[in-house]
Amino acid sequence: MTWTVFRYGGLIVSPGVWAASTQLSQILPYRDCSSGTPWTAFLTFTAAAIAAGAGLVSWQQKGYVISRPQRAMTYVATFSGLSFALALFLQGAATLLLSPCLH
Repeated sequence: MTWTVFRYGGLIVSPGVWAASTQLSQILPYRDCSSGTPWTAFLTFTAAAIAAGAGLVSWQQKGYVISRPQRAMTYVATFSGLSFALALFLQGAATLLLSPCLH
C-alpha cells in the first residue's frame, strides 16, 4: 500500500498542490500589496518544490515495479509531477515580474 502512494505521488500530490497554490494566488496578492512582502512568490515556489519532489519520488519507485503497466504509470506520474512543477515555477516567475498592487 505505501509503495503505491509513493509510486503515484506525482499524480496525486502535484495537481493538489497546484490547485491550492492557484487558489491562494488569488487571495494573497492583496496581502502582499498591503504588507509589502512577497508571500505569493514564496508560496508558489514552495509548491513547485513540493510538486517536483513528488515527481522525483515517483521516479525512484520505478525500480520496485514488476509489471509493465505499473512501470508506465510510474513514468506518467513522474512526468505529471514535473509538468506541474514547471507550471508552478512559471507562475512564481510571473508573481515576481508583476506588481501585486496592480489590480
